[in-house]
Amino acid sequence: MAKLDLKLARLDGQEHSAIAASWNRCLHVHGLEQHTRRHETVIRRERVRDSIEHLGPLFSACRSQVQHIFQNIVGSGHAVILTDKSGTIIEFAVQSALEPLFRQAGLRRGADWSEAREGTNGIGTAIAEKRSLTIYREQHFYSDHAPLTCTGAPVFDIDGEVLALFDVSSIGRKDNPDILAHTRALLEMSARLVSKRNFQDHFADHWVMRFHPEAERVGLLEEGLIALDQNGHIVGLDQQAMSHLFVRDRGDLLGKKIDHLIDMDRDKLSDHLCDAGRVPASLAINAEHARDSHNMHARMIEPDLSRSDRVARSRVAIQRPLRPAKPAKAEDDHKFDAVLGRIGHDPALRALARKAVKLFEHDVPLLLTGETGVGKDSFARALHSASSRSEAPFIAVNCGALPENLLEGELFGYKAGAFTGAQANGFKGQILAANGGTLLLDEIGDMPLSAQTRLLQVLEQRRVTPLGSSEGIDLDIRLLAATHQPLEALCKEGKFREDLYYRICGFTLPLPSLRERTDLDHLVSSLLPAYQLENSEHFSSRARDVIASYHWPGNIRQLKHALKTASILADGGPISLEHLAMLNVASHAATCSSCEAQQLEPDGSLTQQENGTLAASLDISEREKKLIQSALMHNRWNVSRSAEQLGVSRNTLYRKMNAYGLRRSN
Repeated sequence: MAKLDLKLARLDGQEHSAIAASWNRCLHVHGLEQHTRRHETVIRRERVRDSIEHLGPLFSACRSQVQHIFQNIVGSGHAVILTDKSGTIIEFAVQSALEPLFRQAGLRRGADWSEAREGTNGIGTAIAEKRSLTIYREQHFYSDHAPLTCTGAPVFDIDGEVLALFDVSSIGRKDNPDILAHTRALLEMSARLVSKRNFQDHFADHWVMRFHPEAERVGLLEEGLIALDQNGHIVGLDQQAMSHLFVRDRGDLLGKKIDHLIDMDRDKLSDHLCDAGRVPASLAINAEHARDSHNMHARMIEPDLSRSDRVARSRVAIQRPLRPAKPAKAEDDHKFDAVLGRIGHDPALRALARKAVKLFEHDVPLLLTGETGVGKDSFARALHSASSRSEAPFIAVNCGALPENLLEGELFGYKAGAFTGAQANGFKGQILAANGGTLLLDEIGDMPLSAQTRLLQVLEQRRVTPLGSSEGIDLDIRLLAATHQPLEALCKEGKFREDLYYRICGFTLPLPSLRERTDLDHLVSSLLPAYQLENSEHFSSRARDVIASYHWPGNIRQLKHALKTASILADGGPISLEHLAMLNVASHAATCSSCEAQQLEPDGSLTQQENGTLAASLDISEREKKLIQSALMHNRWNVSRSAEQLGVSRNTLYRKMNAYGLRRSN
């Protein structure tokens, strides 16, 4: 420990104490040996995904801050890191040329940098100490980490526990104290922003008092926040509030009435603060919680009544609407079933729907991806209908269908006379039309860059200003975006803003193509209610087989049109092969025939059948069964290779195997 004292000689008392305590834990609690580092621990993807889901809508805010920090230090050789509360890296930003260097040092997504695993470091030790810290080079416990300089700043939940952590790390640099101090301040600002948002979101339907000893700092990051219930009891206070009030333990104030803290009867406090409006009012703090001055300046933020039942409020006593109870499991299942009822019963979609319902209800922006026609719009409408906003507007905007010169006016609205050709009364725009409900930005990959910049500002500020107006309007929307294009590739090509991509993509929902789905029967019945695919009175065997094996490049949209056209041509009778002419059945059948002309030789290899006697004598179902069986035997029952050889998806092949009762005998 004597060597450590030399390394800590230039630090202030608190920093010296924190790092010394960490080394002591490494030696006597974690049982680590300085020159014998354990193997790197990388968490499974599922655990990382669980950590992201645990953060809910805050993950999007955290990721946005990671990009903000990275933009401020890009080119400096540093990496920006986001970890969960245990120290596992869940987001990572670094210049691509430096990524191998950081990976070699163990800094990558999924890596566990808790103090118990990696010794004293800027991530794990900042979490253990619950404070921002810089661990400079040899101050790291493990000698392997000596080239690293790591600065970590934790994000706190409403109970003061670590919720996540921002970190900036470098390798081999010897930054001067000013640079390290600037980096730390930047991280602390981001951590405080996210902590503050978490507090305000949690207590959105409570009264929240914002205060600071200096009036001009109320509303800034330095302000403290206190949440109050309907009877004026303190139910929450953030880290800044504890600092201003010289409180070490939240328990000293939680549950107590506000007049225990403020030298004013709570019955008068509401009037006093509300009468002041947006200007902070002066309050006298009781001596127990005051130091140099007994005065604080405060504003009262009213509850967000849109989040709960609207109730009358009295100006006599501080009141708030009751916070809605967390939905019971039965209600969650009901929402889940409501989504499934509209999108289908495919297992892959079932898994996506369960995640989507949960994330959407917690205001996580969702990005729907998949081929054209897979049902992205239907999935989005189902989510909205199953949510708590089902009675509010659902607005879908096709970003690729509007000319560039009209898109901004359509999205953001405009004042009367804003430009030539504008409506006489103006237009509020599709974003404002969705206020209180859900906005779907369909084909967002086709949005022009100019509109992307404006959209990002609107989404970040939650405020929209119509063209020609100087007054912004607050927004309360749930955001969904959809595209069939690879947005990450467009970002690399400079055709889509990377910061907007991260803002709209809190979670990606890749919808499966029709040929990958296993609920074709259900889809047919939902699109043609009077028909069932397996009913011979509704479909001939040949028509049924073509529908089941067709590759459907247009997915559900193509299936819908094909079925509608076929049912009209069938004129109430069963749909046969001739009614599916729009599918280019002749070409499809020719392809099938060339495959069906194959059979097994005694050694198991496939050869061309020299005559068509067998094929002519079997109906199409029997031939298909023989073909599948031959392919499976030839590939030794490897389903993936067999599906590739037959030109169908694995799901389709599994469905066919079940239908024909094909099982490997040993």
